[in-house]
Amino acid sequence: MLFKKTIQNAKKSDFLKSVSVLMTGTILAQLIGYLLAPIITRYFSPSEMGEFGLFQRIVVLITTIATARYELAIPLPKKHSDSFLIFRLSIRIALITITISFAFLSFYYLSNNFDLERLIWIICICTTSFALLFFNLGTNWSIRHQHFKKLTYSKITNSFVLNGSRVILGFFHSGKWGLIISFVISSIAASFYFIPDYLSQSKEKLSTLTRKKTVVLARIYKDFPLANLPHALSDSMKDLIIAVLLSTIFSEQLFGSFDHSYRMLRLPVMLIGVSMGQVFFNRISAYKNQYKPLFPLVKRMLINLISLSVVPFGIIFFWGEELFAIVFGESWRFSGRLSEIMAPWLMLNFITSPLSTLPLVLNRQRSFFVLGITLSVFQLLGFWYLPKIYGTNEAGIETVFQFVTWSQVALSSFIALYLLWIAKKSDVSNPLNAIFKSK
Repeated sequence: MLFKKTIQNAKKSDFLKSVSVLMTGTILAQLIGYLLAPIITRYFSPSEMGEFGLFQRIVVLITTIATARYELAIPLPKKHSDSFLIFRLSIRIALITITISFAFLSFYYLSNNFDLERLIWIICICTTSFALLFFNLGTNWSIRHQHFKKLTYSKITNSFVLNGSRVILGFFHSGKWGLIISFVISSIAASFYFIPDYLSQSKEKLSTLTRKKTVVLARIYKDFPLANLPHALSDSMKDLIIAVLLSTIFSEQLFGSFDHSYRMLRLPVMLIGVSMGQVFFNRISAYKNQYKPLFPLVKRMLINLISLSVVPFGIIFFWGEELFAIVFGESWRFSGRLSEIMAPWLMLNFITSPLSTLPLVLNRQRSFFVLGITLSVFQLLGFWYLPKIYGTNEAGIETVFQFVTWSQVALSSFIALYLLWIAKKSDVSNPLNAIFKSK
């Protein structure tokens, strides 16, 4: 009876329904990529993957700063009209940012010696950056309106185009350009789903009143560019610097192995964590606006994430090297060894990532930013300084990654406790908490 009642309650839960819709699309989208990964890894070498990884990190960096993080404020206003003003403000900031990025990259790479290949590379970076940021804006707009099916379709389209084109271009031995072109066209394809929403809302005339309201909203949500942007920027800069460090101190091949291992270990995050995190953001924002207690929801989410993470990361921890060699090919064996070492680190990342929007809702961006900076500093110091002590041979590489992994495990565990603490503190200060407890 208890099991039957639990199933019935689950069917009635809007949260679980939303998660199931998003997870279905996310799982299908990621399944396409991971089913084709054994083919793709046999077409592209770790070195080529490393070169593409550097390109991808530059795109992510530009996308992170392009909207000043105002896209994360889209689900928060009570009025849809206010939300759309933030949407439009983000687009305008992004156009300015990408124009500046194009000018800077062109000057840096082409001022002394014009190179057509380099120019195409810059155009690809800026085009992909705009497509991705529009996808992010559309994602938050859809989260606000609970258009979870639209998110599902966009994710499936992105994965199908990305991985399908990789297989086709890889067959023709296209090298790093095959990976780059696939990334560009898949980002554009996924962003198309959100263009009708923007155009339909944009039909309203821009008046002096809405201009003034936009300025007011920008000030209300100023913590996003002032606090969350530095946090996100530090993460993106960290990833880019790590790519440069591993490529220069060790080799592009090592960075390609690390990047592949890191992406494979992020599989649970992409399959489950992202969908749960998006719905959690929607739900926690609604709870905050309705003055409902947050701690029970955060605690339940944390327990579920821990339960979901044990099996997949445990398998990688014990058998990662053999699995990578069998599935992706012998040239990716060392990538599997790195995955064994990094499994505890990425397990904690899986647990804390979906909950990372909680500080946004509770205006705790600044303290969370300090914790994020601390994580980044330990990673960068580990990858920069430890090779000087332990060397750059295989044994030295493993030692460096062991130190970095366990420092991240310790700090991520502290972050999980911090998130529980701020949720609990928010409930204590909530004057209506006692009313909800009594129900």
